[in-house]
Amino acid sequence: MKINASHAIASAEPTEAQIQHQAYMLWQAGGCQEGRELDDWLHARELLRHHQGFAKAAAKARARTPKRATQ
Repeated sequence: MKINASHAIASAEPTEAQIQHQAYMLWQAGGCQEGRELDDWLHARELLRHHQGFAKAAAKARARTPKRATQ
């Protein structure tokens, strides 16, 4: 199944790979503590959802803003 790139960008849901990477970064930043896998995973997912939600809103705002004529 092919995934439409524009659909993936517009979606507020991060991919599993994105969550995995962010969770790993959180794990490292937290001192590589064992037993925090689920907490890091959930925190990473929420961070990415929040970030992607802002990116989606900004893209919509740019699309609504009329372009100025350059001189």
